[in-house]
Amino acid sequence: MSTSVTKTENKRTIRTFITYLALTAFLFIFSRVYESLSYGEVSFHMHYMFSVTLIGGGLLLDLMTIHRTLSRLTYNLWNSGVAVITAGFLLRGIINLSGRSTTLDQPYWYVGAGFLILAVISLFIKHAKTATPTV
Repeated sequence: MSTSVTKTENKRTIRTFITYLALTAFLFIFSRVYESLSYGEVSFHMHYMFSVTLIGGGLLLDLMTIHRTLSRLTYNLWNSGVAVITAGFLLRGIINLSGRSTTLDQPYWYVGAGFLILAVISLFIKHAKTATPTV
């Protein structure tokens, strides 16, 4: 393996770490400010919304260390799954803080879990490199 490939993988891992760390910090601060302005109401989903990106990012970084050449498909599916589940937590948190309950957030859990399952399945798909024809 050449050093340029290793540097690219390290850049991708560091960029992923910084992105998920920044998202986790933002969601933590956002949820605390939102709850402080909610007239004393508390929501489990709003309070722990940051943990989705914290856990999802940690698992993605673990996958990236186990599979050095993680495919773009797996990476994108995983990020999409974490984003959809985070959006589901946000929606449920807002609805709970307003004093209501609903089942409108259920598709978020199913779609997010579907993306995560597809990401895990895509780990086992071998991508054949297409050779350029020589003339």
